[in-house]
Amino acid sequence: MEVANERSVQRPAKDAVTTASSVSMEDLQQLGERVTNLNERIKQVIFRPEGMKAAPVFNAAQVAALCGHSYEKFKRLLQRAEERGLPSGAAASRNRTFTLEDARAWVRAEGSMVHRAEGQQGAVITVGNFKGGVGKTVLSMSLAQGLSLRGYKVLCIDYDPQGSLTSLFGLTPTDFDAEETVMPLMLPRDREGARSTLQESIKPSYWDGIDLVPGNSSLFAGEFFLPIRQQAALMRNSVEPDFLFLEVLENALRLGPRDEYDFIIIDTPPALSYLTMTTYWAADALLVPLPPEGLDFTSSGQFFSMMAELAGTDRGLASKVYSWIGVVPSKVDNTKLHTKEILKWMQDGFGRHLLNLEIPETAAVRVGGMSLNTVYDIAKYVGSQKTLLRARDAYDKAVDLVEHMTRSTLWRNGAQPQA
Repeated sequence: MEVANERSVQRPAKDAVTTASSVSMEDLQQLGERVTNLNERIKQVIFRPEGMKAAPVFNAAQVAALCGHSYEKFKRLLQRAEERGLPSGAAASRNRTFTLEDARAWVRAEGSMVHRAEGQQGAVITVGNFKGGVGKTVLSMSLAQGLSLRGYKVLCIDYDPQGSLTSLFGLTPTDFDAEETVMPLMLPRDREGARSTLQESIKPSYWDGIDLVPGNSSLFAGEFFLPIRQQAALMRNSVEPDFLFLEVLENALRLGPRDEYDFIIIDTPPALSYLTMTTYWAADALLVPLPPEGLDFTSSGQFFSMMAELAGTDRGLASKVYSWIGVVPSKVDNTKLHTKEILKWMQDGFGRHLLNLEIPETAAVRVGGMSLNTVYDIAKYVGSQKTLLRARDAYDKAVDLVEHMTRSTLWRNGAQPQA
């Protein structure tokens, strides 16, 4: 009897037996489908009733602020809106409301946006770091939204096989075929579906002024095709004898997107790979989010060293020059004792490349992440407005600095960033 009791105590629980049992590829497929279906049901709740994200709506005071005007001045401008061909908004109970499209029309007419001179191409900014969880995707999305609110036209490219940026746009990565991503650029020219252009993959988004090239797991195959094409070219056994894998994205962006868009923002996977190297080669500038944590700081040095090392092994990359590189302190939690010390390390290490701002680790950002929203998406925040404004101010400052650095280097305009 005593032995029986001992056995009953030692017998694993039913859940433990299930967890420890063998798992087949079919099981993994079913698991992936189950989680994907759950995500779709969650989106239906978050984005109901349409099941997709909706752009924010603005009141007159908010549009005035976007234009850099006082509320009183904007009210006077509204009186002449019709004769100027500008939207006058929709009548509300105590104010007027404006769609995102309306707000952007006013910003283009009244804001401080600097238009590119004729012949100047749009700026390509790659957001990268080969360590995951540093805030790349949220920074990419927020930067695109902030720039669009200045009146600029923006293209976002999701280079991550996980499709995180695509999900942040309220879309499901698995809904897109490989030919709707950047994957056709990676295929050998004699393979069906191969393209040298990106135009066919560009999709409109819920956010006026931002288009998207989606990403999904099909991009993993790019790591297979790019080295094969490069090796064939080196062996002179290719229909592309002059092929250089680094140039596939750069060449595609020159065939239309650089002329059509003011900014092209590329979100990359947490890896230094064939795919990501094409984004670094195509970029005019690099934006590197970096939390003030010991391991993140250590790996950041390896990130730049490995880029330089790889540059030395590839013809052409060694001569690459960026208009600017910005390291962004992200997920900053000033309640941690080590934060200030590591921020000082970052200043000492990166010098002028460390941007003078901090993206805080706030409840507003965490809550927004749960609902696939950024601080620019959040219309009503259940919590401290001070917390939301602190996060919004940080991203606004990031947009200010990116706009200023682009104007003063790539576009050769010495205008100063907004205070």
